[in-house]
Amino acid sequence: MKQIVIISHKTLARGMAETVKFFAGNIENIHYLCAYEDGKNEFPIRELTKLINSFNEQDQVFLLTDLLGGSVNQNCSQLIKRKNINVITGVNLALVLSITLDPSNQLKKQKIQELIAQAKNQIVYMNDYESGNESDDE
Repeated sequence: MKQIVIISHKTLARGMAETVKFFAGNIENIHYLCAYEDGKNEFPIRELTKLINSFNEQDQVFLLTDLLGGSVNQNCSQLIKRKNINVITGVNLALVLSITLDPSNQLKKQKIQELIAQAKNQIVYMNDYESGNESDDE
C-alpha cells in the first residue's frame, strides 16, 4: 500500500491533506506534518520517524515536501536510504491527487516520473493560456 506524508513549513501540509480528502474521500493513507508550528523552531523528526515506523514494511512511503533546498526537504531527504521511501519536493495538489488516486499499490520509478511531469504541466500562466475559442485578435 502507498503511504503518503505531506510535510511543509507551517500549515500548507494540513491544508493540502484536507483538500485531497475533499476530492478523494476520507482516505486513511494520507498523512501530514506541519513543521515549525506552535512556536517550535525545529523539524519534527521524532513525529516523522514514529509515523514511518507505524507503516508496514511492504508499504511504499512518499514524503512530499514543499521547497527544494528548504529545511523540510533536507531533513526528509536524509531518509531516502531507508527501503521504500520516496521523497518528492515542490509538490502541488495535482501531484498529491495523482499519487493518491493511482490504483496501484506500488508505483514504479517511471510511473512516479510520469506523474511528476503531468503535475508540472498543471502549472500554467493563465494570461498566455489559449482556450481555442478565442483568438489573439479579439
